[in-house]
Amino acid sequence: MGNSYFDTPDLALRRLDMGLRIRRWGEEAEQTIKCRGQVLGGLHARPEYNTPIEGERPDLSRFPCDIWPDEETVAWLQANLHPLFRTDFRREALQLAQSGVAIELARDEGEIVGRLGREPIDELELELKSGPASALFDLAERLAALGGLRPGHLSKAQRGYRLAGQAAPWALRSERPAVDDLAGLMEDMQHHEACWLAGVAGAAERMGEDARLLLAQAEGCHWRAPLASWWRHWEAAPEDALLYGSDYALFLLRLTRQLHGA
Repeated sequence: MGNSYFDTPDLALRRLDMGLRIRRWGEEAEQTIKCRGQVLGGLHARPEYNTPIEGERPDLSRFPCDIWPDEETVAWLQANLHPLFRTDFRREALQLAQSGVAIELARDEGEIVGRLGREPIDELELELKSGPASALFDLAERLAALGGLRPGHLSKAQRGYRLAGQAAPWALRSERPAVDDLAGLMEDMQHHEACWLAGVAGAAERMGEDARLLLAQAEGCHWRAPLASWWRHWEAAPEDALLYGSDYALFLLRLTRQLHGA
């Protein structure tokens, strides 16, 4: 599948927390807009709208009018859209259904291409089609226990904006979350995980500090054991492999599940 992502020169869609793309496969094409939502751990929950499209440019008039601030904004956006980056990948998908639950399990392999270069895509994506969120977490934890997977908090679009030169370089944060803010500490930890993978000095220490703060509040929590196990190994010798082990993935999934109430 080939995907072209669009925005204005001043990134007006991004400021609205929207993502716009055209996806092509075979002779068909579809435009999608994703609106403001919630990202927690590796869980992405965002409203999205899809319509068929012809030609090379999106047509914003085909989306619901109530997602926009006003008509003038839509007209200005339409006139100023241009392609920023693209993703090209092959998708293999399984439809899993049981007892009123339907989940799509998709494997994406390909690349993201922007003016600063390209990055590989190698992802498993779980999409809940129907049923309770707990079923999605159950499947994710079963997969995570196998090892070799890392819950991804960055979407393809977020990675693409970076490759288009439209995001600040990864850097350590000067401000820290409150010590009792579990969601903030997890998000801070994943930010510094990205810094570590980008080679930013001091990122390993910041991840360790976040882990210690989380452990101080983890008594009786289902995610305490995998976090404690991961932290012991990370403190001894931080390495990329530990981010793809089952301990790290299970910690993130279980904490996300607790915060989501699933």
